[in-house]
Amino acid sequence: MSRIVLIHPQAGINWKSNSAVFAVELARRLDNYFAVELLSGADCGSFSRPIHSLAGNDSAVENSLAMNIVHRWFRTPKLALSQMTSFLPCITHLLRHPADLILPQNGYGGLLVACCVRAIKQTPILFTEHHSLSNRVKLERNLRLKPDRLIALNIPLAEYLRSLSPKQIIDTIPLGIDPKEFTSEGKAIATGLTKPCVVAVAGLNRQNNQRLELTIEAVARLPNASLLVCGEGVDRDYYQNLGDRLLGKQRFQIRSFAYPQMPLVYRSGNIFASAAIQESCGLKYLEAMSCGLPVVASDHPVHRYLIGNGGITCDVSDPDFYAEVLRSAIEKQWYQGQPRQNALRFCWQGITLLYYQAILKTIRTSGEQLTPVNCGSINQ
Repeated sequence: MSRIVLIHPQAGINWKSNSAVFAVELARRLDNYFAVELLSGADCGSFSRPIHSLAGNDSAVENSLAMNIVHRWFRTPKLALSQMTSFLPCITHLLRHPADLILPQNGYGGLLVACCVRAIKQTPILFTEHHSLSNRVKLERNLRLKPDRLIALNIPLAEYLRSLSPKQIIDTIPLGIDPKEFTSEGKAIATGLTKPCVVAVAGLNRQNNQRLELTIEAVARLPNASLLVCGEGVDRDYYQNLGDRLLGKQRFQIRSFAYPQMPLVYRSGNIFASAAIQESCGLKYLEAMSCGLPVVASDHPVHRYLIGNGGITCDVSDPDFYAEVLRSAIEKQWYQGQPRQNALRFCWQGITLLYYQAILKTIRTSGEQLTPVNCGSINQ
């Protein structure tokens, strides 16, 4: 049985990171087909092996001299410190316990680890690119390390990467959802907010591309609607004050939930909204639709690909127009559960099969040029 090693030092620690959650879920499912090991930050199950780094100790990170130094050069110092302090432990482990394939899930740090091991052990690399088209510098940097096979999360990203590196083997495999976990049936979070309730999930940081203020302004133009924001960040007070001023405490809440609670959160709302310029993977769109919520998001090729007929993409830069689209989505009778039916295109069963095929091809043909994996039933 082939031995597969995934890398994500924040897995088991940061459950708000899409890539960390994905690493755990993918490892759990691939464990049915291979001897799988996930080099994680904390215990995630029988398949995981915690690699100790500063990522696992918040107090050490906040108070360390290293943190103060790293903060000067990196936009996300905690992530950077996690990558640096887990770098050598990951390499040492992989050299002592060789794998048949390395599957980095934490971006450049994990890919660099895999490249170092490949230089010594010739271990092939299957790399999942979690960055979006808005991070072109990072995309180009990762391409320069030449993984044996690269997984793009959507078709526009795959096309862009091929334009940069025509010889790079690239497959398109989106992130997956569990439709049994994310379902419209079941309990919901009691929020006390008025109906209809719009749900938004976003990091509370004015420097990111989420543009949460646009969603707050748009919902404020709907007299009876309320807004539940799920997220954390340095600008929480700013968004709290903005929401209280434009919507009032009866129509606005900011709350933070553990990842296993998210199906209950989605079921508490009537619609999901996001003004993000572009999502790298759109996992929250898929989760919301799987729970029956139509999605309203900014118009972008990636969003159109993910949302399909399960919602509406539009120009969200005009709060008046954005509000009218939200009103239309709330009032529309969605035919035969269209949002959930669209989300089922991305169920884990199909995603796991595509990774299984990609892993076998990468192991068998390391260094050779092959035709990319056919995405089969996943609509393009």
